[in-house]
Amino acid sequence: MARMLPDVDPSQLQHASEEPVYVALRDQLGDDYIVLHSYPWLRPWRSKALAEGEADFVVLHPSRGLLILEVKGGDTIRYDGYRWFRDTKTGPDEFQDPFRQAQRNMHALLEIVRERSGERIRKQDLVHGYAVVFPHLDYEGLPPPHADKAIVISRRNLPFMAQAIETAFAAWTDEPRLLPRDRYTMLVNDCLMPKFRVFRPVGPDIELVANQLLELTETQAQVFTGLYVQDRVLVEGVAGSGKTFLAIHRALAFAREGMKTLFVCFNKELAAWIRRQVQEDPSTADFRDLLTVKHFHGLAAELATEAGLDFRPAAGGARTEAFWNDEVPDLMEQAIVDLAMEGREIHFDAIVVDEAQDFSLGWWYTLTQSLLSEADGPLYAFIDPNQSLRGEVQWPDVEFAARFKLTINCRNTRRIALASASVLNLECHIFPRAPQGSALRVLRANSSRQQKGLVIQELRSLLQREDVAPRQIAVIGPAAKENGSLSDLTDIDGVPLVMSAEEWRDGGGILVTTARSFKGLEAEVVVLYDLDGFGRLFRREDLYVACTRAKVLLIAVVHGEQCREVITAAQSVSEA
Repeated sequence: MARMLPDVDPSQLQHASEEPVYVALRDQLGDDYIVLHSYPWLRPWRSKALAEGEADFVVLHPSRGLLILEVKGGDTIRYDGYRWFRDTKTGPDEFQDPFRQAQRNMHALLEIVRERSGERIRKQDLVHGYAVVFPHLDYEGLPPPHADKAIVISRRNLPFMAQAIETAFAAWTDEPRLLPRDRYTMLVNDCLMPKFRVFRPVGPDIELVANQLLELTETQAQVFTGLYVQDRVLVEGVAGSGKTFLAIHRALAFAREGMKTLFVCFNKELAAWIRRQVQEDPSTADFRDLLTVKHFHGLAAELATEAGLDFRPAAGGARTEAFWNDEVPDLMEQAIVDLAMEGREIHFDAIVVDEAQDFSLGWWYTLTQSLLSEADGPLYAFIDPNQSLRGEVQWPDVEFAARFKLTINCRNTRRIALASASVLNLECHIFPRAPQGSALRVLRANSSRQQKGLVIQELRSLLQREDVAPRQIAVIGPAAKENGSLSDLTDIDGVPLVMSAEEWRDGGGILVTTARSFKGLEAEVVVLYDLDGFGRLFRREDLYVACTRAKVLLIAVVHGEQCREVITAAQSVSEA
């Protein structure tokens, strides 16, 4: 059995494609082999500037030498003569030539060995080469001109990995070159594996956990597809159960069938995110014009404007909740009638409603009786009563052919899911394969001033120490940034604090937002702040929503006794 560095549980590897390779190398190679996994390097490359890279596996043997393995996973990989593509759910994804990548890694490591050994170990002193492993795939045709069958290891070769490694080594030399024992020890311990103590940050684990959670969400979606035979379905699901993911897929399915489809939700930021996601997905190019994505308020205002109607309360004044609930449905119906009389009919063959718990009864009537081309046309509604902004849900007065419940959380780690459910004393159902995740971090402040300092401290740590990207961090509070304790703060050590979710997604900085504005969206890391007490504008339901937005890590900075009691209890539940 080979000596694996690091010696880890293969099921916990960051990339699932590397697991079978890791197992095959560990179990089939002899104990005179050393295998370095996920070996990173940083050194000047060609010019004087530093360049970085990473070898998936480095296979070392005292007589055979050094062999770099580049692992490429996926369902379909193809080479068109000069470019490599992997098929993904969003279409073809071009990636770096794996043979060139392996070659680059090999030369970089040989230079590192030369430099760190003081030129006592040079490339001519040991056999060196590389190979590419496709652990899930077979191949047909001839390898590219810059490759050879001897250095292509496919799925069929995995049961014979020891032979495949020997074949690859043999392809790079006419005869073995044995390193003296002291030089081989220097190669391993001083050049490639020097003793250097580091801590494990959160950032590198984010992709692994996020990919595992995405797999669970897609599993949920596969179960849901059986309901597509029904034209009218009400889906009730807990936070994190994948409702928005399923809603998007159902709307796209309608559009793909040639149906003019409306996807409508409550949250403006959510609508903007979905609209952009659809526009940037190359797989939707043929039918995306059939899909309209709007938040309800924007849809109502747009219809009124197009029809030339005065979009304001009849009695004047501000646009209150009463205006939206009672007057807007009538304005929308009038706008639709007026536009039809002008020859501009506004109708949809199918409607998908997300965040349905926030829709009033009048809105439902307008959607089904005025916007649907047929009053009994296809209608899907996705609802979570526990996330209602109204407090009491106004269930749609619509007859649905099927009702479906999503009870399993597939967006959050186990600890975040348990903590979030505890906020509302809900029963928590979690996929058995859901990652455990990091513990909920709770920082207790004695005052609002002190809690601001703790927020800054945590953000600095995430950016610098934990290696988390700004676009992976959302800071969520009860009020907008200008009305909270971070109002006078513009950046964290040069990283801007932004209030636009779109700017945040583009890498513009760390997002500072509210639970209600961020509802329906998600971030790898969420920092909760200004947690004092509960009231009309920030209820326990809002805290529940805020907690469920975190996919991988949840941090809560609390200074009020009321919120502190709830968060502390949630922390205890998540660690039990």
